[in-house]
Amino acid sequence: MMNVLRNIGVRARLLLLIAAAMLPLIGLIAAGLVVSFRDAELEAHRNIANETRLGAETISRVFSEAREFLATLRQMPQVRDLGETNCKGLLAGLKAERQQFMTIGVVSPDGVIRCHSRGVHGSSFGDQKLIERTMASRGARFLVGDFMIGAVTKKPTVAVAMRLPPSSDPNGAGAVFASLNLSLIEQDVRALSEATGHSVAIVQPRASRVLVSWPHVAEFGTVMPDFRLLGTMRETRERGTATTADLSGRTTIFGFEPIDGAGTADLWLAVGVSPDEVYGTLHSRMRWALLTSAATLVLALAGTALLAYWMQLRPIELLSRSAQRIGAGNFSVRTGMESWQAPEFRRLGQLVDTAARTLAQAKVAEEAVAAGQRRFQLVADNTVDMISCVDADGNRTLVTGASRRILGYDPAELLGQSPLEIVVPEDQPIVRSLLDTFRAGGEVNGVRYRVRRKDGSIVWVELSGRPIDDAGGSVISLRDVDQRQRTEEALAEANRQLEMLAATDDLTRLANRRTFNRRLEEAFAKAEDGTDFSLLLLDVDRFKAFNDRYGHPAGDRCLKAVSEALAACVRRDDEIGARYGGEELALILPGAGPAEALIRAETIRRAVASLAIPHQDGDEGYLTVSIGVASLSDLRSGTTVPLDIIQKADEALYAAKAGGRNQVRARAA
Repeated sequence: MMNVLRNIGVRARLLLLIAAAMLPLIGLIAAGLVVSFRDAELEAHRNIANETRLGAETISRVFSEAREFLATLRQMPQVRDLGETNCKGLLAGLKAERQQFMTIGVVSPDGVIRCHSRGVHGSSFGDQKLIERTMASRGARFLVGDFMIGAVTKKPTVAVAMRLPPSSDPNGAGAVFASLNLSLIEQDVRALSEATGHSVAIVQPRASRVLVSWPHVAEFGTVMPDFRLLGTMRETRERGTATTADLSGRTTIFGFEPIDGAGTADLWLAVGVSPDEVYGTLHSRMRWALLTSAATLVLALAGTALLAYWMQLRPIELLSRSAQRIGAGNFSVRTGMESWQAPEFRRLGQLVDTAARTLAQAKVAEEAVAAGQRRFQLVADNTVDMISCVDADGNRTLVTGASRRILGYDPAELLGQSPLEIVVPEDQPIVRSLLDTFRAGGEVNGVRYRVRRKDGSIVWVELSGRPIDDAGGSVISLRDVDQRQRTEEALAEANRQLEMLAATDDLTRLANRRTFNRRLEEAFAKAEDGTDFSLLLLDVDRFKAFNDRYGHPAGDRCLKAVSEALAACVRRDDEIGARYGGEELALILPGAGPAEALIRAETIRRAVASLAIPHQDGDEGYLTVSIGVASLSDLRSGTTVPLDIIQKADEALYAAKAGGRNQVRARAA
């Protein structure tokens, strides 16, 4: 027996282990389970799709009946002629006979109720978008609106509408509408759910809304942006099925189908079935198969493990134990490999024993070299800067101990790595350029960039270096300059803030008068090459009266709001809005001619008017501004000083005031 085992190689022993394993059987069982799961899943999706289609047909009858009712109602003389008494009585009677509607009514083209089953008259209809879509439609198109809380009933509902036939009414024929009773629709949904034991919901994917659901886990019209099924429906826009979480967070197989007649509101029916119902029997069969397979596998592996230990694991263990001891410096160790082990293992044991003897001889020489290296490392580790060497590929071949203080890494952690690996992405081009400089034989002094320390913090460092050989290697000195860099940045930021404060008006946050004068002179000088530029002067109409009535704090808030509207119209970096004085603001438009300047001024005037700031003493009842516009191209020939364009803009502003305020004027020289 021993002689036989001695002649069996490693490959033959591995074949014995593989033969002992039951992998083919396990694979066959797994394949059968996969096929069973797939067939069950396909059948479940087909069934849920059919169930959803039938449910959608049931729910669509609600909208079909509503469409037929509105088609009949729009032809009735009482509705078309809008005799208020006859119309009101008719609608009240029709509503009493039809519990599926909460209200019935007629609206004018502008969405005002003209006749209502509850006597409402003159109020705005709750779903104005539905009325706009209805009036934009042709013929007797049936439209379904979005979920809303009825203005009259104060209950959740969805309105349906249909345009009235053309009439001689100068205000237009308008439309008839009805608001659906969602509670009755919920009864239909509940009946579908109880008949199958599955969850049923009417959803509106485009609004991420669950209109009606059973079981009743969400109120009517609840918006549920996290309901993943709605996202799937928005992506596919076709009937289908999907497996995702239901309204309670449980994994569910859903079928979804558009509801015929409710397409204008994007209403769909979703039916969900629990995977447990689909896979229950299959799970039981799978458990038995897995238990049988596991028992077989355990028995097979137990026998295989016994063979593997003596044929494979024991010789490997002997080799590993010897290698670990040799690695720990014990070069007197021997493997002790048995004579009946495989020839490959016996040869490896001989090689390990020979290596141990060779290493014992080399140990003395290594200790002498190590002593010299320790002396060098002691000096290098106590320098302030981190000294490192990199090869032609940019990888470190030497790192001193200063890396612990500067970067938080031990030298061994950085060896063999590129300096780029700890550089922040934004500064990596800088370091790549430095490495290219070293390869080309150049030197670098005092270049700063940012690195990420081992603890994740980012610090500034300064690099100097030069080549050390013709092969592309270089020596690099790295210094921590983070505190110095941040001090310099803080000083620069403080100077920038001071400059900004000196150039900005405290109240409006626009440029102040001094900055305005400087920027106007700059724009005037740049325009000497023949380009045009324009100036807008803006004044708040009747501002003194505003202050007298509402108080100076309100006046300040008013100026800030107008200034923000002006600033929002600044489109380019060289344009500047400024506070010219008091309630007067200005806007410099380099490169803009008279036509563009007038358009920009009108935009600003409308923006201020749209603020709708109340002003009882104003001409319009709300706050307005007047704007004067002047362009360099409109000045007299030979005029070259900035004061002239200011004067022309001021004259135009005066003309706007004199012309009735709340307007834009341009006055040429």
